[in-house]
Amino acid sequence: MTRVVAAVLCTLLMATGAYAKTFYGQFSLSGSAFSDPGLVVNTYPSHGSGSFHLEAGESKHIDLFHIWTNEYYVNHDDKKPQSINAAFKFAGIGAGILSGTTVGSSYAYGLLQGGHVSWDNPLELAFGQGEKLILSLSDSKFNWGIFGTSPGYKHGANVKLKVTYEVAPVPLPASALLLLGGVAGLGLMRRRRKAA
Repeated sequence: MTRVVAAVLCTLLMATGAYAKTFYGQFSLSGSAFSDPGLVVNTYPSHGSGSFHLEAGESKHIDLFHIWTNEYYVNHDDKKPQSINAAFKFAGIGAGILSGTTVGSSYAYGLLQGGHVSWDNPLELAFGQGEKLILSLSDSKFNWGIFGTSPGYKHGANVKLKVTYEVAPVPLPASALLLLGGVAGLGLMRRRRKAA
């Protein structure tokens, strides 16, 4: 009887599409935001690798990198948006790029000055049979100060990576067929035991 219950539970889990996966990936940053003209930014780290585990439908937030500027003032050329790109590559899944911009801003005739980064979210990587890894990066403001920026690492901001694992649901007819097949298999096993 224990085997019958275990087989039915296994069949039901297969039919409902219970998924969990560990993802292994790497990222690197590039773009014109790291040099003049424009508000020159620094990041740490600028590349890296790691892994995370997700259940189907689950999301996680990860501190991906820190961004800051060492410039003391937002000048006219710093107000022109500059590109920053985050390239991602995941083993067995694929690769893609999230594009963003950095820009310096000043308000109230230069009373408040600082920078911000914004991203063209999301990046969707499709793989397997109806599976998706969805990536998005947080917009952040950094180094804001009065009559100039507050330069340096400690006045910067963290950019967070949000990762979401999505799985297309198994259609009801397919799951019903899996369940019927499991029950039929159990019936055949029982019949053979009685015959023996």
